[in-house]
Amino acid sequence: MNKKKSIGYVLLSAGIVFFIYTLLHEIGHMVVMISVGARITDFSVFTAHVSGDGGEHTSLSKMFESANGALFPLIISYIYILLYQKGNTKSLYRIFSYIVTLVPAASMLAWVIIPFVYLQGKAPINDDVTKFLTVFSKNYHPLIVSAVAVIFIGISVVLMIKKQVIHNFIEEIKQK
Repeated sequence: MNKKKSIGYVLLSAGIVFFIYTLLHEIGHMVVMISVGARITDFSVFTAHVSGDGGEHTSLSKMFESANGALFPLIISYIYILLYQKGNTKSLYRIFSYIVTLVPAASMLAWVIIPFVYLQGKAPINDDVTKFLTVFSKNYHPLIVSAVAVIFIGISVVLMIKKQVIHNFIEEIKQK
């Protein structure tokens, strides 16, 4: 495959994946909101926002609502990797598969870094990780969140290596 086509596939895949990731991220929040009885009042993929009224929120549901924005797309990416057809030689499939599995894993980096920033009192105010830590850190050390996030990233990397997602992507990019 030529370089222009390869770059085009990367850009196309990235655009599609960021839309899908944002959709799954907001659905992740929404699922928890609905599960506690909230009524969804606003949902937008384009502004990356979901809001609702009411519901029987607990400390646990508040933490899960914050975390599920990252966890839902990550779990979907694990399923995608497990279904990945490593023998498929289609360039777009290989490139898309790499990006669609990389983005949710990369989004977990915020869950690694922000607990350190939180400990310094400088965490971003309305961030999902900060909202989670506000409840979680009442009983547990914030760096536990970082450790768990590293484990989730590790699972992604191991699956991507085992299923040859990374190998196939590199092969596509190296082709002339």
